[in-house]
Amino acid sequence: MDEQVKQKLIDRVNGNPYVKHLDIRFEKVEEGFVEARMPLYDEQRQYSGVIHGGILAAVADTVAGFAAYTMTPVDKDVLTAELKVSFLRAAWGNELVAKGTVVKAGRNIHFSECEIYCDGKLVSKASGTFCVVHKQV
Repeated sequence: MDEQVKQKLIDRVNGNPYVKHLDIRFEKVEEGFVEARMPLYDEQRQYSGVIHGGILAAVADTVAGFAAYTMTPVDKDVLTAELKVSFLRAAWGNELVAKGTVVKAGRNIHFSECEIYCDGKLVSKASGTFCVVHKQV
């Protein structure tokens, strides 16, 4: 992946207010793969103390989508068309590590997956379909 293109992608995602709100920090960005970390806060826990499933879904959508974005021409965007999240175990820790991978990149549709770990244990796995669209202004 060209470094200039990579930096444009990182700047665009890091400038996203929702990514900032979630405090997601991308650590590895390659063509078709991204890895990110996100600290966990008490406000994200549900009544029993585990991280709410909506948080895991939001992280999965963001990370799988950004992986798809790395395979998208710079004059295009991606939008989520479908997201499926499987919750495999409760997330109790202080940080999530999410790994997004593109399974199939097409001209109009990309399919990506995301695995989310908490304290080294796989807590959820997601898959998403992302539409390649003209840039949203």
